[in-house]
Amino acid sequence: MMKKKKLAVLCIVVCACAAFCFAGCGTKQEDPIADGTLSIGTNATYVPLEYRDDQNNLVGFDKDLGDALAQKLGVKSEWVDTAWDGIFNGLGSGQYDCIISGVSITSERQKNFYMTDPYIANGIVIVSRKDGTAATKASDLNGKKVGVQIETTADTAAEAMKTNDGNTMEISKFDGMMDAFAALEGKTIDYILTDEPVGQYYTSLKPDVYSVTSDSLSNEPIGICMKKSDTEFGDKVNQALKDLKDDGTMAKLSQKWFKKDLTQNISTDLKTIE
Repeated sequence: MMKKKKLAVLCIVVCACAAFCFAGCGTKQEDPIADGTLSIGTNATYVPLEYRDDQNNLVGFDKDLGDALAQKLGVKSEWVDTAWDGIFNGLGSGQYDCIISGVSITSERQKNFYMTDPYIANGIVIVSRKDGTAATKASDLNGKKVGVQIETTADTAAEAMKTNDGNTMEISKFDGMMDAFAALEGKTIDYILTDEPVGQYYTSLKPDVYSVTSDSLSNEPIGICMKKSDTEFGDKVNQALKDLKDDGTMAKLSQKWFKKDLTQNISTDLKTIE
């Protein structure tokens, strides 16, 4: 009887160990693109990186880049348009495999996500109206109405200027940059803080209305964002990104959308406005 009990206990222990081993095997990283699709989260309001054209088609530099990246990885691309203020939560909950949406690389994001090497140079700049007083530095924004896109690094920077530097600007937060530039043209705000590629693009469309009037106030190059735990997948995406740079694809896309190459000699010395 004692032997049978010992045998039963032994069986329970063996089964428990086996179950643990199988569970451990389940913790191995799964390849998000094993199903043949690279699912990409984006916020289609950030001209010219990602936006909707007159036919409601998703277009932009990031759209072209994501499609080329999927092709380089041997899969098809699938785009998920989502609000910017929820885009990182969507990544965490598995709504898409990565984010390609003008994501500035910051030390904080590197702590919380897998960020690839940068693919576009970027920094925050001030955009002024041509018929107004040009703001060339942050202190020029004191007492002025300043537009930003909500939950972006420009939004964070504007809040930091007020909190840390005592800047007296009034911040107007917009869901998309198209609305912000419309407000600037309509004179309901005085200035805009935004990423340099965005500011340069809008001013190229209406050079008689807008002008980028400051140097870059920060250095926040743009990269692709994935879950922190997706290291193997992230390394694969990063390598494909390097391949697209080496074969000249990214330079061609940059010339197409920005009229200059923003993909070379990108400084990785991150600098945010604090």
